[in-house]
Amino acid sequence: MSATRTLLVKSLVKPFYRRNAGLLTFLLFMMLAAVGRANEAGLLEYHYSLIRGILMNPTILILVFSAWFLYAKKCEQFVAHTIRRQDFSFLNILSLMDRKRAYGLLLQVQVLIFLPVLLYSLVIAGVGFYNQWHAQVILVLLFNMGLCFTIAGRWLYILQNPATSRFALRLKIPSLHWERFYWSIFIRYILTERKLLLLIIKIYNCGILYMMLVNQTSDGYDMSMVLLFFSFGILGHGIVIHQLRSLEEFRLGFYRGLPVSLFKRYLQYAWLYFLLYIPEIITLIRLAPVHLHFGDAFIFIFFGYSILLLLSSLLFIKFFNRVDYMKIIVGIFFIIFIGILIGIVLWLSVFTFALSAYIFFKSYYRFETYL
Repeated sequence: MSATRTLLVKSLVKPFYRRNAGLLTFLLFMMLAAVGRANEAGLLEYHYSLIRGILMNPTILILVFSAWFLYAKKCEQFVAHTIRRQDFSFLNILSLMDRKRAYGLLLQVQVLIFLPVLLYSLVIAGVGFYNQWHAQVILVLLFNMGLCFTIAGRWLYILQNPATSRFALRLKIPSLHWERFYWSIFIRYILTERKLLLLIIKIYNCGILYMMLVNQTSDGYDMSMVLLFFSFGILGHGIVIHQLRSLEEFRLGFYRGLPVSLFKRYLQYAWLYFLLYIPEIITLIRLAPVHLHFGDAFIFIFFGYSILLLLSSLLFIKFFNRVDYMKIIVGIFFIIFIGILIGIVLWLSVFTFALSAYIFFKSYYRFETYL
């Protein structure tokens, strides 16, 4: 490996995986450790049926392409931001190289960062060629190749034109006097810094609800599997919640000293996670009563919301690092799994909601003791 390639790996590839370790760990767990036997089928059987669905159903294929595009956009933004940072100005040596060689090195960086998607794409291609679905396989391969080549070209353009203004789609948030509310700080942070991450989670959550509930039949009406897959997306919010608490502890410490009652503080967090939960609420309401009973829709809404509050409250006991926090999330998943198996989801939701409030009120003012 050349010195330049080694430098790029240490400066771009490794920091990307460190920063997104939580998301990638959760996705790996969701694709291998959990769902492989969620429907009592083996790991290979599960992924074989999933790939068949991707290649044979245009709607699912479009959703998968959308998820891959968002991940590619996340890669592009991370490297572009790193290149523009003053402490990484040494990367400008690439602009002095031959254009083809510089492009080749950046393409290798993109391939390494995009490797999880590319590896699964190769598995999809293998299944597709085996079943002679050549058109779909070629489309999948061309789509991923196009993303890699385009993003590498974008990075080269930034290096060779450092004064180019950064282009990004930005949401203009209407004021509505939000500045008076503490929760608005987190909403603005998410919409400016973590919108792609949240969008990926919402696409999975709402997409899995829609696809699984629409395909339910009246004879085989069973919410257990839907709840299990829905819980993956809800627990995936833990990545966002951990980042919000990190923002709060390292940049918003002033709020702890303000003359605000503990109950009002709890309402701020409760309202914040209700706002983040609105897409799932809308999806569930729209699916009822044709594809989902109103009672089950209420259970889904209450279940997901109570889990979000619990994930937030746990970080007031101690600010766990990402690895330890992911271990806690895995433990919560297994508790949810047992609750679904024995049919106590509603009571589990009530307990979770009460536990989140108890932890918050008991631990909020004691939290500094653990820092």
